[in-house]
Amino acid sequence: MFWTFVAVFLSTQLYFNGVKNGVTTTWWFVFKGQIPIWYFWAIVTPLILHMVNKYPISVNDFLKPLLAYVFFGLGLLFIMTNITLIYMFMTHGYIDLRNTNIQEYSPYFFSRISNDTLIYLFVLAIIISVRAYGIRKKNELDLALAQLKNDQLQNELTQAQLQALKLQLNPHFLFNTLHTISSLTLIGQNESSANVTTRLGDFLRRTLDFEEHQLVSLAKELEFFDLYLEIESVRFQDRLVIEKDVQSDCLALNVPNLLLQPLVENAVKHGIAKSKSASLIKLSISMSDDRLSIQLYNDGPSYDHESEKGIGLQNIKNRLDRLYGNDYRFQIESDTSGKGVMTILDLPTSSQLIHE
Repeated sequence: MFWTFVAVFLSTQLYFNGVKNGVTTTWWFVFKGQIPIWYFWAIVTPLILHMVNKYPISVNDFLKPLLAYVFFGLGLLFIMTNITLIYMFMTHGYIDLRNTNIQEYSPYFFSRISNDTLIYLFVLAIIISVRAYGIRKKNELDLALAQLKNDQLQNELTQAQLQALKLQLNPHFLFNTLHTISSLTLIGQNESSANVTTRLGDFLRRTLDFEEHQLVSLAKELEFFDLYLEIESVRFQDRLVIEKDVQSDCLALNVPNLLLQPLVENAVKHGIAKSKSASLIKLSISMSDDRLSIQLYNDGPSYDHESEKGIGLQNIKNRLDRLYGNDYRFQIESDTSGKGVMTILDLPTSSQLIHE
């Protein structure tokens, strides 16, 4: 399914680029040329998954798996690149393979293998990350079940529910970001895709560093916020305008871990991405009378209540319920100016929570 999406996305991009440059073709013709290439990757993805499962990487054992990934990748890339080029030459007729020497073939080979290498590394990184996430989630679940036997049954159960809700956000964001990385790679923007990959790695490392904590400082949460928008800034380029007005006294206050990223992701998905004229993301945070006020504005279309069904917003509501009881406000509504959407959060600054 994912590789079909990649083929559809790239075919659409190539088609419109061709139309723009005066090339006469049809979308279906472009798609028929692309779909077999990406289905090659669909076929080999289970092989990569099998290799990662056979040689799992860990802190105590990383050299052997790393060598396995390298040698497997070299063989796979050599085969994949040649198969892809032969298919492209046969269907598009770039050169006559029967009358082509190595010197003529080499530029095509090295150009293609560089792209295939990036795709291989992206697939490998995603599989390793998702596998590590699954192991961590299983370990957390096992620990929660063991803790149910002690005298603090109800409290530990609530903590386990909170942890499970928070952990669901990671793959949700991960696969969304993969679409951006793949799209950039497929259109040849390798430097941009590398930058997004670096930012994604930073985001995942920070997530894992604070995985055990339900609460983090606002300053740390803003780092997550900034990392996400750095990734989306590559996607939207100069179109995305980000404004922040954060009261300095608020930075040391504790807020729920992974609170802001799903909110800004929702603003980008249902606001900026749905309107070519939308560009502004504005975050305002202040404190008054022991209350923390967070307002996130985007100048996209009016609020669509269907977006409330997303996993990110549902998790936020559930976590806030368990952390603060009824002592909070979480509301998303069309802005009073008549343009854009405003997300409003009002939280207590006191450290006395329903469940700490």
